[in-house]
Amino acid sequence: MIKNLQKNITNKWFYTEMPWWGKIMLIYVKGDLFMLAPLLLINSIIAFFSLRSALLIFGLLIVVRQSGELVYWLMQQFGDRKYRPSDFGFSNLDNSAVYIIYQTFAIVGIVAGLLLVLSILK
Repeated sequence: MIKNLQKNITNKWFYTEMPWWGKIMLIYVKGDLFMLAPLLLINSIIAFFSLRSALLIFGLLIVVRQSGELVYWLMQQFGDRKYRPSDFGFSNLDNSAVYIIYQTFAIVGIVAGLLLVLSILK
């Protein structure tokens, strides 16, 4: 059954952008669901027993995920600039400027995740 599922998944499906509610959970494209959905499900179960532990896990996820995003967008900015993500309506900006928007968003996410982790540990 899993092999059939794997064969039916295409790049078009994999790279389909998630709606806003998925992005809040740090799931940016449907392909992220493979690893992040089970983690978030397990974290939801943990939250039933310990909200503090669940928040700590989610804070760590934010830090790690946004750190990866920051590295990704830095590589996009200083590498080949063929890929243009959603520009949030800033259609007059070039790709480099759009990458900077994503980089600063990742930085804010890292700070938010660290604040969450530190507040839970305090």
